[in-house]
Amino acid sequence: MDELGVPGKLKDERMGHSDGSVQARYSHVTPLMRAALLDGLTGLWEAALQARREITPGSPVSVLDWLLRTSDQGRI
Repeated sequence: MDELGVPGKLKDERMGHSDGSVQARYSHVTPLMRAALLDGLTGLWEAALQARREITPGSPVSVLDWLLRTSDQGRI
């Protein structure tokens, strides 16, 4: 249920518990959760770079300039 993103209250109801104490004890992070987090954060990062690129394609800050130019060419 964690990997499906089921809300805690619904998990408790499904498992027959009235509070979150059992869920808190037995819930754990899975590889699929980590992958979903990485995908989500990567999407936000790429959207932020694209939004910044739309303002201006370059930057006087060397690392940002490199990121704007290389990610625009599909190298990252």
